[in-house]
Amino acid sequence: MNRDYDAIIVGARVAGSITAALLGALGHKVLLLDRAHFPSDTLSTHFFRSPALKAFQRMGVFDQVQRAAPHLVKTFTDVEGHTWSDPVEEDDGLDYLMCVRRITLDTILTGRVQEVSNVEFRQGARFTELIRENGAVIGAKWRDAAGEYEATARVIVGADGFYSRVAELVEPEVEQFEPVHRAMYYTYFQGLVPRENPAAEFYFRGDHLAYVFPTDANRTLVAVSVPISEFEQFRKDAKHEMMSMLESLPALAPRLKPAEVVAPVKGAGNIPCYQRVPYGNGWVLAGDSGQVFDPWSGQGIDHASQHAVILAEALHDLFEDKKEWGDAMFSYHSLRNSSSRRNFESTRKFARDLRRMSHAALKKRGLKVTQS
Repeated sequence: MNRDYDAIIVGARVAGSITAALLGALGHKVLLLDRAHFPSDTLSTHFFRSPALKAFQRMGVFDQVQRAAPHLVKTFTDVEGHTWSDPVEEDDGLDYLMCVRRITLDTILTGRVQEVSNVEFRQGARFTELIRENGAVIGAKWRDAAGEYEATARVIVGADGFYSRVAELVEPEVEQFEPVHRAMYYTYFQGLVPRENPAAEFYFRGDHLAYVFPTDANRTLVAVSVPISEFEQFRKDAKHEMMSMLESLPALAPRLKPAEVVAPVKGAGNIPCYQRVPYGNGWVLAGDSGQVFDPWSGQGIDHASQHAVILAEALHDLFEDKKEWGDAMFSYHSLRNSSSRRNFESTRKFARDLRRMSHAALKKRGLKVTQS
């Protein structure tokens, strides 16, 4: 049966845009849908490492991304007042970390998508329903300001995030699940005094963690992760709670004095860890639709981008008749799980209590663990 597209991808942020651009560049016909109009911000951790940078290389946006914000060449860690700094380990020539605001990063990614001739990108398009035939998903329906539409495809990709409508409709089996243990809040400062070398900063106090990451537009992202038991109190006045936590840190507080908060404090207390079976008859999930990490570990963009590359390769093999559907999707599923197993397990384990990790780091360095 002839279809309108090889792939319809729902969601045009990290996983969706990378998958679309790679498939389009390989000659496959892609329809990409997103309900937003870009540039568009989104609630998300946005710190990433070499896996994401490698995916951006594959996509053709590496130069734009790496010019967007400072290269964080060191990590600075403060555990209960004990401090140390380490250089970022090199990985295929990449020896830095980055933090880029989502409004900036996603604009770069969707800009690249619009350069790929085989990709039709519809913004302001809200996906509504799947089209099914004989038990298989064969298309999608959506609407925008002008009306309602539908199209068929060989595969429908759900890359529509934590609140995925595609996942809601296909009801995938859950492979692993860890309930919510933490809440995360963040904002941006202007004028925060930087460290001598650009660094990703981590401050551990008991089961609390504060992060400081220089980002684009001469801003600094400051975030905190707190136990979910404190969420209701924290959300009543998130800015006050965050500032109280930050001002208690001797290595950070003096640097905050000349700085100004230049954005609302945003956050969430409803994000668990899960892995879903990422495919079924005619559909496949990518990014947060199929796998979510508690944001305390900042692994989301790394894995969403890495898995988008894996998915694009698997779908290319399918479309080129190198593999049957089952083999192509089994390959994607296996590589997704194996590439994220270690980080997924550590994220879910330490989300329960960060002291298990921070105190182990102290002991490794021969430092005394302070009870807290």
